[in-house]
Amino acid sequence: MRERGTVVDHGRRSGADARLDRHVLERMCFRNLLANPEERVFFKDLDSRFLLVSTGFLLEEANGRTLDEVVGRSDFDLFSDEHAVAAYEDERRVIRTGEALVAKVERETFRDRPDAWVSTTKLPLRDKDGRIVGTFGISRDVTAQVLAEQALAHQALHDGVTGLANRLALMDRLSQALVALDRTHGRVGLLFVDLDNFKVINDSLGHDAGDRVLVEAGRRLSRISRSGDTVARFGGDEFVLLCRALQDDDDVHFIASRAVRAVGERFVHGDNDLTVTASIGVAVTSDPAAAPGVLLQQADIAMYEAKTAGRDGFRIFGSDLPPVLPPTTTSSPISAGP
Repeated sequence: MRERGTVVDHGRRSGADARLDRHVLERMCFRNLLANPEERVFFKDLDSRFLLVSTGFLLEEANGRTLDEVVGRSDFDLFSDEHAVAAYEDERRVIRTGEALVAKVERETFRDRPDAWVSTTKLPLRDKDGRIVGTFGISRDVTAQVLAEQALAHQALHDGVTGLANRLALMDRLSQALVALDRTHGRVGLLFVDLDNFKVINDSLGHDAGDRVLVEAGRRLSRISRSGDTVARFGGDEFVLLCRALQDDDDVHFIASRAVRAVGERFVHGDNDLTVTASIGVAVTSDPAAAPGVLLQQADIAMYEAKTAGRDGFRIFGSDLPPVLPPTTTSSPISAGP
């Protein structure tokens, strides 16, 4: 015989119960969000003063201050003026437009500790009637991600041995320099630098010695370059010096002569004294429509002319002048002493 009883439908609840559960859930989620040390949550009034912040904000942004020490203050009390001004302007825009600022990656600068990178979202804070009464935001630390991206970007545009600009960066900057000729007077010059008999060093002393010579050659070319110039390792034992704002032939001869002399200074590697010389080809243009690849090819041709003529000097493309040998050249292309 089946016992009779009351059947309860657990799948349905009254509207009041559902609303109650939702409100309880919302409060629980809000408390957990504020208590989470990983989340940097903040609420501000219309004047960008803090109304409430999360535990994560106190730990990471407020440098250990208590909630009472933060409420009523502004970003100007916690961050550098530069960062505080930028944050204030963002919040004024959110309040004025009613539109969210989503995942802005920005550099946070502080008064008393290292900078950090964060991704910040800010939204208008509204009351029960829908009026904007401030802003609500959440930030996440993305410093590791940004630094990794910066490292990759640096690797993409720089040589791994010398740290100089690589071929990709050189061609980009050369294109920019040529375009700029439309707006400026002067000329753009390329110095194509080839280390004479560099293979001898690699074969006799090893690649470590060769790399040290490459690094030092790049450093010396950087030392004699001017502000706005670019020194790049083009590949192997070849470098390119991109010179902007050359005014006349004297500028060209002066820079090329300095480059030859700088590379020709004595190198010291362990117990070895090395003297390395350079053959340099120069190409110059004042035409903003010049093709970067053609200018580079002209400098390369002039470099081979200097090398054919005896090395340790420079040659200007299209010039009928003999290759220039600086007065301080050494007697042999490469010498190694004990």
